[in-house]
Amino acid sequence: MLARHLRAEDPSIFPSTPWDDVPDLELPTPPLREGLGRAHLKVSTQVPLAQSYFDQGLRLLHLGWGAEARRSFAEAARQDPQLAMAYWGLALTRGAGARFAVDRADAIHKALSLSEGVTDVEQRYIVAATFLADKGPANGRHGFVREMEALVDRFPEEPEARLLLAGFLSDGYEADGRPGAGQPYAQALLRELLRTHPHHEGVHHAWVQVMVESGRPEAALESARRLRLLAPRAGTALLGSGRLLLRTGHTREAREVLEAVVAADDAWLSQESLPESAAPAAGLAMRLLVQACTDAGRYGEAQSWARRLRQRVEQVTPHLGQALVFAAGALSGAHLRFGFWRAAAELRVELAPEARVAERGLLTAMETYARGLRALETGKLVEAERVCDELDALHPPLSEERKADNRVLCPRDVARVVELAACELRGALEARQGDFARAEASLIRASRLERRLRAPGPTAFSRPARETLARARVRAGREDKALELAEALVKERPGSGHAWFLLAEVHVARGAFSEAASAFAAFLECWRDADPQLPELRRARAFILGRGGVSVEAALPGNVIPLRALENVSC
Repeated sequence: MLARHLRAEDPSIFPSTPWDDVPDLELPTPPLREGLGRAHLKVSTQVPLAQSYFDQGLRLLHLGWGAEARRSFAEAARQDPQLAMAYWGLALTRGAGARFAVDRADAIHKALSLSEGVTDVEQRYIVAATFLADKGPANGRHGFVREMEALVDRFPEEPEARLLLAGFLSDGYEADGRPGAGQPYAQALLRELLRTHPHHEGVHHAWVQVMVESGRPEAALESARRLRLLAPRAGTALLGSGRLLLRTGHTREAREVLEAVVAADDAWLSQESLPESAAPAAGLAMRLLVQACTDAGRYGEAQSWARRLRQRVEQVTPHLGQALVFAAGALSGAHLRFGFWRAAAELRVELAPEARVAERGLLTAMETYARGLRALETGKLVEAERVCDELDALHPPLSEERKADNRVLCPRDVARVVELAACELRGALEARQGDFARAEASLIRASRLERRLRAPGPTAFSRPARETLARARVRAGREDKALELAEALVKERPGSGHAWFLLAEVHVARGAFSEAASAFAAFLECWRDADPQLPELRRARAFILGRGGVSVEAALPGNVIPLRALENVSC
């Protein structure tokens, strides 16, 4: 989708993509592939292969695979050197940032020089793109939108224009849940496209991307499932489907889709004889698989995916600190989610001497935070406070470092997640010390920091701040306020066994034993394929049996857990 590509909004394990430094017309020729959809835009060429490669580039651009789209547009330009729209595509696929500003400008100026005599619709596409290529996505936004609106008004039946405009306008959501400035407009365009072009792969991918972080992701569930049929070989599109399925609680189905992402990327790497660092989506898919497995209580499988990711990273030459730290974080996160603090604190990662400040800072913070949790959970509160001080000292210097460009790990983003971890750990410590007013303040601040993390940065390595806040409120005797948080977490992540377990514990603290049994039963449904030795399973089963020996099914009265919530639990 255009917005995510131009603004580099997807976190990346590897800081570069294949052929970044290869000039456009020297890129290797890609094959024409099946399984990428059927998007088509008639352009002014008499060369059939040029049209075919242009269409493939357009499909890949819609599906978020910018680097591969660039190869297809480049081949279209080689097949027909007079094809203006091929250079239009090359300008858009160069992505965001100053690094490729000259390449973007050269491509769009070439398109302009070839645009005399092409159709009116092509000329309008090219003129609109000049604003992005010359001024960048931020400064060129108004001009691009106005020109695309004029194109849509002049050619109302042109789906590609509406889709590109909607994809560019998708501004996401603010920390308080309000939509970005262009989000409602983009959604209106996409709803109409879903009605008029129900088999367009780009429309469904854009709808998934727009809705996945909204308050109603289930609205894109059908699109997420259709993408598996419409674009089965586009790992970037399947990745969006997997994220949405995970977000809506369809954890088992999400795991299947995310595994398909890894398989699709591996097949492409094999065909192209490329290193594993070139995979566009497999790295993030593996990190999401770790999350999906932890949601389902599959600790062993979560470790397996995290270790597989690390093995892929360690095979890359030269050694990349950013990739190593991200891979180590996935394994550490799995350990932390199940309470294995010692394992999380012993990452055993050796960074090269030339590793960046952000990479070293993130690795140090992850190890320090896990050490602090271990001290806290073993009652060593003085040591835990010392660790909080260490974390507090880590993030200010990172905030002062120079901002990174493109896909390189940014020190300021690392500073944000380190500050969040320090705040969450200190709040948990204050609750343990009985200072509930300070704990409440620290954990509310951590929750706000958590909501404001930038999408391109590293994911939070600390425990979810609102979970910690809910437990602190239970400890303080504020069970009703804890219940509000627990119910909100279940609503947001209905497939997460951890969220249901927290809700059950809050109900127990309230003395609402029927509701607790119901929540424990929903937890067991989420964890029905979980590793059998996990203590949470024993706790849930013992509670349900202790309530009169009732079965799991009997503990699920429809008047206790909303049916809508139960429908989403398909772990």
